[in-house]
Amino acid sequence: MKTIASEIPSLVILALAFSQALNTSAAGAVANAETSAMVDGHPALIPLPAMIQWHDGVLPGHASAAVPHFVHADGLPVEAYEIEITTNGVAVRSSSGAGAFYAEQTLKQLRAADGSLPCVVIRDVPRFTWRGLMLDCSRTFQSVDYLHRTIDRMAVYKLNVLHLHLTDDQGWRLEMKKHPELTKKGAFYSAQYAEPPSHEGFYTQAQMREVVAYAAARHITIVPEIEMPGHSHEVIVCRPDLSCAGKTTNEIFPFFKGPTTTADVYCAGNEDTFRFLQEVLDEVTDIFPSKFIHVGGDEVPKTAWKSCPKCQARMQAEGLKNEHELQSYFIRRIEKYLAGKGRRLIGWDEILEGGLAPDATVMSWRGTSGGLAAAKAGHDVVMSPTSHCYFDYSYDAINSKHVFAFDPVAGLPPAAAAHVLGLQANFWSHIDREPELVDRQLFPRLLAIAERGWSPDHRSEWRNYQRRAEAQLPRLKQLAVHYQPLDLDK
Repeated sequence: MKTIASEIPSLVILALAFSQALNTSAAGAVANAETSAMVDGHPALIPLPAMIQWHDGVLPGHASAAVPHFVHADGLPVEAYEIEITTNGVAVRSSSGAGAFYAEQTLKQLRAADGSLPCVVIRDVPRFTWRGLMLDCSRTFQSVDYLHRTIDRMAVYKLNVLHLHLTDDQGWRLEMKKHPELTKKGAFYSAQYAEPPSHEGFYTQAQMREVVAYAAARHITIVPEIEMPGHSHEVIVCRPDLSCAGKTTNEIFPFFKGPTTTADVYCAGNEDTFRFLQEVLDEVTDIFPSKFIHVGGDEVPKTAWKSCPKCQARMQAEGLKNEHELQSYFIRRIEKYLAGKGRRLIGWDEILEGGLAPDATVMSWRGTSGGLAAAKAGHDVVMSPTSHCYFDYSYDAINSKHVFAFDPVAGLPPAAAAHVLGLQANFWSHIDREPELVDRQLFPRLLAIAERGWSPDHRSEWRNYQRRAEAQLPRLKQLAVHYQPLDLDK
């Protein structure tokens, strides 16, 4: 082994930061969010490491040996790490900055209020590579400050994907240099609805680049979603020429003040539609380095396509049997364009209808059947079914115990299970629209997503997890999270 300070300077920064935190802790000034919660005499870790062995003894927080020594370990997976704490010191092994960062999060949960650390050996690696949360920024705009706070909270529990739903019928939320009309008009509700200013608006490209960098520093990838071909009313208001009828209302309405799904969709027979979307994706891929670009693809009404001469001509020219195959054609064109830019398309499970694009990844939301079928066919999948992962649903419908019971690969043979990238909680912002209410819908349920995404399936049962999660509530309070206090009582 060799010291990796010269190879990964960020780890030196981690060590220095940890040293400073330990010194502060010894002085008694560390926030509770940076110290351990206890169950059965041991720190209550979430997510639970893949392997942990407790040993007798404590390393005092005031000791210089309490500063972690980070070393490079060839052969460990990218997100894996190993920690060994003895009365002589702290050794952290990883093959990357990500692994070292996750080790630091575990060390924070291990550390007592006086800065001391228990003697322990941990060998840890996540079960899944996609441990995500989707925030809907269209139905209700989420401020940059709230995105920052969400990223910080995700990092504590080793969640690594923040999926931002940036466009929908209720608003286009990302500045487009080539199409300024999308945010000049498409980011704001019509005046008669008297929506609070905090519910509407958009991110400048500079703001979003900063959010992407802020997340990356915490080893979280921002995956943008640009809805197509449906859920595009806000675009058609700005660009009626991209619709089949060529005209539309000028109203952009809150979710409960209009139809939940509008007939306004992109015209699949109009080449201007694809030119427009390619220009949009050029800017999106320039802002977001994510390997995956989410294109929605869900809940697409086919009524306009059935009566559209351009769409029917497209179907005849391409030999398409029906409008489901026309949607598949649409998605395949976009996938090919993204692939040419070195990116991968991901969409909601409706993209299965009419035939799945060759390299598309499916986000399974209407139950798990679509994801299971895609995985068995050799496609990558992210599981986010309404049954367990929709956090706009009430706690009566989905509580932490129910989330914890979800196994993303249940019923899959090993070869197919290998295509399940992971799982994701989804929060749609049409019901709870203020930050403290969003908090309450996310927490503490999001901790169960973190546990199921990271920890081996056999590592824990509900009662053990429940006690660890309860012990984490003071940490959430210190993080200023407005969590649901009664969830874990059930």
